[in-house]
Amino acid sequence: MAEEEKPGSIQTQSEPEGSIRPFPTPPRNPGTVRVFALVVGINDYRGQIPRLNGCLKDVDQVAGYLRKKFGDPGKAPATTVLNGAGNGHASGGSPIQVETDGRLQLCTLTDSQATYDNIVRGFREHLSNATDKDTVWFHFSGHGAEQFAAPEFKALDPNGKDQALVCYREENDTNSQLFLADKELAVLLHEVSKKRPHIVVSLDACHSGSGTRDLAEPEGLKPRTFLFLQSANQEDPALLPDVSAVRSFDSYLGGIYSKMDHLDIPVAEHVLLSACESVQTAGDLPQGGVFTSSLIQALDEAPGPIHYASLFAKTRARASKRRSAQNPQFDTIGGFDPYTSFLLGEPMGDITNYYEVFRQGGGWYVRCGAIHGLPAGRQEQIRLMISSDNLKDEDGNPLKVGAHIEKVGAQHSRIVLMEGASLAENGEYFAEVLAMPAPPLYVKLEGADKAALQALQEAWDASKNVLPAGPAGDTEPPALTLEATGSESFIIRDAQSGKLLVEVPAEAGGTARRVRLVQQNLDKIARWKRMIALDNPNTRIRNLFDFELLVTDKNRNTVAYREKKVTIGGTDDLLHRTANGSGILGINFRVRLNQASQDLYFYAFDLSSGCAVKFRSDEEKVIRVANMNAGDTMQLRTAPYGWGLGPDDQEATRWFKLLATTEELDYHQLEQAGLSGDRDWVEEEFAPEKISEDWCAETVKVTLLRQKAG
Repeated sequence: MAEEEKPGSIQTQSEPEGSIRPFPTPPRNPGTVRVFALVVGINDYRGQIPRLNGCLKDVDQVAGYLRKKFGDPGKAPATTVLNGAGNGHASGGSPIQVETDGRLQLCTLTDSQATYDNIVRGFREHLSNATDKDTVWFHFSGHGAEQFAAPEFKALDPNGKDQALVCYREENDTNSQLFLADKELAVLLHEVSKKRPHIVVSLDACHSGSGTRDLAEPEGLKPRTFLFLQSANQEDPALLPDVSAVRSFDSYLGGIYSKMDHLDIPVAEHVLLSACESVQTAGDLPQGGVFTSSLIQALDEAPGPIHYASLFAKTRARASKRRSAQNPQFDTIGGFDPYTSFLLGEPMGDITNYYEVFRQGGGWYVRCGAIHGLPAGRQEQIRLMISSDNLKDEDGNPLKVGAHIEKVGAQHSRIVLMEGASLAENGEYFAEVLAMPAPPLYVKLEGADKAALQALQEAWDASKNVLPAGPAGDTEPPALTLEATGSESFIIRDAQSGKLLVEVPAEAGGTARRVRLVQQNLDKIARWKRMIALDNPNTRIRNLFDFELLVTDKNRNTVAYREKKVTIGGTDDLLHRTANGSGILGINFRVRLNQASQDLYFYAFDLSSGCAVKFRSDEEKVIRVANMNAGDTMQLRTAPYGWGLGPDDQEATRWFKLLATTEELDYHQLEQAGLSGDRDWVEEEFAPEKISEDWCAETVKVTLLRQKAG
């Protein structure tokens, strides 16, 4: 049922269906990328804020890595002093220095330098100089804390709290800000993003500090959290008498939100690597933070460029060896591509997922489950290949170990190693899914280029259950047709509608390369179709909430849809017209809580007809039952994004999917870029009071039809 709502805001960044673009924008040159880094570490907190031991070591580790990768060892670094002049904003704090070393522009703020004012200036006077050819990296090591957010933010953030970084402040200084809130960091990142640099944020801090501690913590470990709030009641005093438990609205970055005509938390495209889950504590050791040390080790040991999804998995594996009660987190925000190379921002082609293998309770598990598409019931047919940098045969050659799934869980599955195989308990392992008993996707092969068809069949990879169709009646009707044309191109079409999905042209390379591109595109189509079909009929959480798709027209009128299939008539008086002639609507997502009995995590995805799967929430959204009541709502984006009809489109179809889980999800594993003929493509404990290891999905198919106003 659709419900009309009051006018809201709409962003004009459009994403019309349009035609499939054959070649991407030329990538950045990795040999000329400059890195603008702001690296902050605080050990020497004052007053009632506990001191830390390893944050300055973190600064040394991050700065050392950057100097090694981007510095010029043959030339002494130059130093520039920033004094706050000409940045367009009121500034305070002491002069700060920027070191220029080769392609590295590095600003480090430690202890007494790392005040609120200086960190803000580091963004506005230093990081904002980065262009679309550059990379920005902000790293913070220190305490995190929670503060009650200004009540004006309640509609945008029903949880009602700021997640804040604790800055340095002298004990008797009551005039300076202590906390840099997440809503302030969002504004600063948005300012930096205006020139479109590649942005990386890493935070070795924690906010809630409410998680359990490992019974066997490493010697010397401290939590990097400052328990500023003494209760869940906003009226109760906080730990520091001169700092209010509730943030005032005009205190955020000098009143920047109070000056807005329409309240909105801005979103910048970036990746966020953080130390732990929201209910865990980040570990601080004299030799450095558990997270930062694991991150730099993973980078140092990488044989070459590494994409963010792989870096995250390797960082988490190393962190768990240092401290089992800490699970680093990875968020792609504003459409950031997790399969680009760290700091260089280059697309890395083939995105075959490797899932972490870990030891737990006497058994081996893989971080892959039903929510990733593994089917229950035939789990013994799901074959894996486990590899590791440490697995070698007697001659020192890489060794791989086979395995199969014994029990499919929601996000983690128990595995059995092949007979005679073994793994060291302290090793670091990753598994690739080799065969999965998913319903096959059949492809009809046709065309004039018989040699190309023969080469394609000889190289065919059937492990993903994408299979050539047999004679009529021998197999299910084909879902796709694949034509090898006389002009040495491959064309993939939808078998039912005849719609062109992608063409791999002769210019893409020789036959072997074009065959590989065809296989990659077929794999993407299969993953896309399975993502649309993904569901959990046995879930126990679906009745805890309702999912609503919010569609906003050019007059800022919003309609909430709850149906599974929606058809919208796109008339000129509804569609916002962009500069290139596209007609778009605003898309957002909302969940409405029916029962406040279970913490839930929500992830919204957009599945285009070009087979792209994009994470569309601003970030992972969590409903905390301690902060929300039945009937409360939460939008998954602070503002809509645009989607609609290209200039020549008469119809466009999109699928919008919500995944709800009882535990945090590595959602980036479900994302993929759209189809391309790119010439550069290289491509259980029983606890009835709380549901666990559960998930469910909601899918809405929307078709937009061009109509004349009348």
